[in-house]
Amino acid sequence: MDPVQLVRFVLFLEVIAFACAIAAFFGHAVLSNARERRWAVATARGRRALMEVVRTGRPTKADEALLRGLPTRLKVRLFTELVPSISGQGRAQLGVLAREIGLVPVAERLARSRSWRDRLLGVRLLATVGGGQDIVPALLDDRHSGVRAEAVEWAGEHPTPQIIERLVELLPDTDCYGRFVVRDTLLRLRAGTIEPLVRYLETHDGAAAEPALDVAAGIAHPAFSAVALRLCLDPDAPVRARAAALAGAIGSEEAVGVLQRMVHDDDAGVRAAAAAALGRLGHWPSAAVIAPLLRDRAWIVRSQGALALRGLGSPGHLYLRRGLTDDDPFAADISRQVLDLPESSAERERW
Repeated sequence: MDPVQLVRFVLFLEVIAFACAIAAFFGHAVLSNARERRWAVATARGRRALMEVVRTGRPTKADEALLRGLPTRLKVRLFTELVPSISGQGRAQLGVLAREIGLVPVAERLARSRSWRDRLLGVRLLATVGGGQDIVPALLDDRHSGVRAEAVEWAGEHPTPQIIERLVELLPDTDCYGRFVVRDTLLRLRAGTIEPLVRYLETHDGAAAEPALDVAAGIAHPAFSAVALRLCLDPDAPVRARAAALAGAIGSEEAVGVLQRMVHDDDAGVRAAAAAALGRLGHWPSAAVIAPLLRDRAWIVRSQGALALRGLGSPGHLYLRRGLTDDDPFAADISRQVLDLPESSAERERW
């Protein structure tokens, strides 16, 4: 085969492949549309039956027979779309009904499937109606990110001490689970997260400590004080900045002393975080320590220093008004900008 014939053959194959892809795309759309039309009446009846369970606590015999007779995937869809929006007794009753009509074993079978779509569906259903304690924890290490993220959501609904410890260990790899899924789940668990998180921060530093510090700052419990002060001395600047935010969220005399020293840090991000933390604490004697930051060469430091001064009330405003006549044009400019900000904007701009 000469080069021209080879090129024509490759182009022919590409055209065939493109035609097959188009046919598959439209074929899938046609089949999906046909299935939705076929399921339309059953879907409406199923929703009414489930809402009746929420209202009365039990389905009628006719409704139970209807739900048992629905296609499995339609049952899964109805429960996963309705249950997350229901709370309290109604949600518990739907969970009981799901077990009675045999939906939990179906979900567990889906969660063991080789198809990631089925595993995703199975874990999602188990997270809404309960079950899966022997299956889902292993899916925290699933090869598909969507399944891993759904398993984390399930873990948030089943917060045993072992599960929480596992979630804390996952924090350095949060990008593998969706950037915010693990952190948000731990923040929702709050009280149960504190002890595992303290133990983790006592033994980790550097980049591995950064996401844990973010979660700890969101909880802001005094139990984090010692680890926050230790990590304020970490060699990594991003860790020191996060530790400053945590120390500022908790407060204490010792924390104020550390934060006042951190406004002289070599890294601009750390200086800005320390100033913001002092402003958040409302420690007005620190106004004299923060005021020199209005002349800092880094915009983030000047802006956070000025916003912190504004947050300190009258003492901070006094330094900002002095800044208006400062010889340094940067200090005069940032003072004017922050003094002119509306109250709501000033609060929003703070670190």
